[in-house]
Amino acid sequence: MTKKMDKVFHRKFGQRVRFLRKERGMTQEQLSFEIDADNSYIANIENAHRDIPLSRVYKIAKALNISLSELFKF
Repeated sequence: MTKKMDKVFHRKFGQRVRFLRKERGMTQEQLSFEIDADNSYIANIENAHRDIPLSRVYKIAKALNISLSELFKF
């Protein structure tokens, strides 16, 4: 992927995480706690400031009670 495509992907992924988190009535802090990360971690994901490892992607999906494929529907 080019850097521009990377940024677009990260932005879309972050928007999806934000939508799903809010849909479930969770705060960024609550989701961070669920995935065992510091409080700013989810904010950085939602604002496309962070690359995240697959293990954390899995934890996010699990904390949101969705499948991995559902997390990537954007």
